[in-house]
Amino acid sequence: MTGNSNEMTDNYVYMLDGKAYVNLTNRCHNACTFCIRNTGDGVAGTPLWLKKEPTADEVMRAFEQIRPKLESDEVVFCGYGEPTERLDVLTETAARIKAAGYSVRLNTNGLGSLVAGRDIAPELKDFDLVSISLNHCDADKYAAVTRSKFGAAAFPAVTEFAAQCKAAGLSVVMTVVDVIGEESIRECERLCQGLGVPLRVRKYIADNYGGSVDTDGK
Repeated sequence: MTGNSNEMTDNYVYMLDGKAYVNLTNRCHNACTFCIRNTGDGVAGTPLWLKKEPTADEVMRAFEQIRPKLESDEVVFCGYGEPTERLDVLTETAARIKAAGYSVRLNTNGLGSLVAGRDIAPELKDFDLVSISLNHCDADKYAAVTRSKFGAAAFPAVTEFAAQCKAAGLSVVMTVVDVIGEESIRECERLCQGLGVPLRVRKYIADNYGGSVDTDGK
């Protein structure tokens, strides 16, 4: 675990700028240098280190509790870990939330197919958008920034996953954080053009969303 304390919670759904975010797990095969887990224990004052990983029913109960406060009809699967580490719960919960009339977005590191050992893109059919963290423009720079447990295999797996999602008919966007520099961002733009996938540049957030933020890129 990283972060500034050992506070553990059961915050399976949290709210940021009027939008619901689902926190399924703290597991992740990356340890990105710019990850907000390095600078705090949660988002916008909500602790997100989990005592245990939730079932789909537990997520739905938490969602129903927060639902009256929501100002957006988009629900984002983006917590303090990689959502595809809980693929079965991820897909079941997304289907249930979508059936309740919401659009659903997945924010992912793009390593889900590599972890599962198969193309998982068709299993993400209920997601209205899959946002993939590209993180950098080539394998060496990606490895330095993400410190992935998969080493050199990680970067090609991410770009392959983007291609898999597009082939499955999903709406896909790739993202980078602005700290990688303008030249690297331009290289990422060229890479994404080759994949036929748009690139979104996200601002680095050092205060764990403690202030008012634009969450379009999160």
